[in-house]
Amino acid sequence: MNEVEPVEDLFPRILEKFNEHPRGWRVLSTPHGEMLFVGTDTSFQVKAIPLGPKKFTGAGMEISSPRKVIDTLRRTPEYGLRPLKRVDLQKLMASMENPSLTSEHLQEIIQRAPIAPHEINPELENPFLTGPVLTRPDLSSISTEIGTSQKRLDEYARENFRKRYPMRAGMYF
Repeated sequence: MNEVEPVEDLFPRILEKFNEHPRGWRVLSTPHGEMLFVGTDTSFQVKAIPLGPKKFTGAGMEISSPRKVIDTLRRTPEYGLRPLKRVDLQKLMASMENPSLTSEHLQEIIQRAPIAPHEINPELENPFLTGPVLTRPDLSSISTEIGTSQKRLDEYARENFRKRYPMRAGMYF
């Protein structure tokens, strides 16, 4: 069975893998902080507990993805950072007046190849479209293997949360 580790240790590794190969990633999440990052050669499953707007804790593990899950996700758009041009922003603004244009234009942007975060020039103020992040009510409906590991991650994340933040309220669950 795969080793569970804190997300604080796992997320830098996920980002490193994404930076190496930004193509082919799919990201799924649930409203309960469960996430699945599926790359071309590896996948990660995470249970995140928010501590604030940009801070979190939790648990995660590298997993071998069931072939069925991978095949299903291949039909969805790749996750990534896509630079937006001035004309993209103009079209998105115009779509506020005519919502029927939104879907077509977003599809056009999503079809573009994503770029790696390290390719972004921090001195330029270019906007990016991030995503898509697919949302499901529950990751366990994908496969029994994912459901089983999600229970392990949930237990580890809660236990770790209580140890590290004993004075925090349980509203995070």
